[in-house]
Amino acid sequence: MKNKEISLNTKKDFAQALKKLLKKEPLDAITVKQLLTLTNKSRPTFYYHFQDIPDLIKWTVKTEIIDLLNKSQGYDNWDNDIYNIFQYFYENPSLGKAFYENLDIKQFDTIFRKPQINVLFGYIDEIISKENLKVRKEDRNFIANFFTGGFTEIVLDWLGNGQQESPKEMKKQFCRTQKNIIVHSLKVASKDKNKY
Repeated sequence: MKNKEISLNTKKDFAQALKKLLKKEPLDAITVKQLLTLTNKSRPTFYYHFQDIPDLIKWTVKTEIIDLLNKSQGYDNWDNDIYNIFQYFYENPSLGKAFYENLDIKQFDTIFRKPQINVLFGYIDEIISKENLKVRKEDRNFIANFFTGGFTEIVLDWLGNGQQESPKEMKKQFCRTQKNIIVHSLKVASKDKNKY
């Protein structure tokens, strides 16, 4: 096994240990020592990979959310991608709470929004190709940023209010409000490209 793969597996071991501990106790009660006991690893190993437990939280969510988004099956299934993100936090409520409480908006943006916007660019390019649209790069970027920003805010609000709605309800709300709106926005941008 190569060093990079060993390092990734070590990080994943710490992530799994953290998630296990968060099911039993609050974040502020969890110690590095507990993580070391569960993973059978040394203190220097933990600090080689992470600065502290909040750093481990950020890495865990970022890595697992990116994995979910990378499994995307294209624009026709965008609602499943949304559902999977809500379901991820719903299945890991303590991790979601710890993630929410330990990040400022800039960090959340870096960890959550950037991977999501890459997937949305894929959706947008798929729509542009399927619909044979001609959309300026500036319009494409604006639409992606607009919808990603909206989704990020909704996730933040949902995490902040204790995930009161189920993932199915959140998916239903998105479907009601977002259905075909990205397609419509791109079609309008394609028609208006010569007006400006």
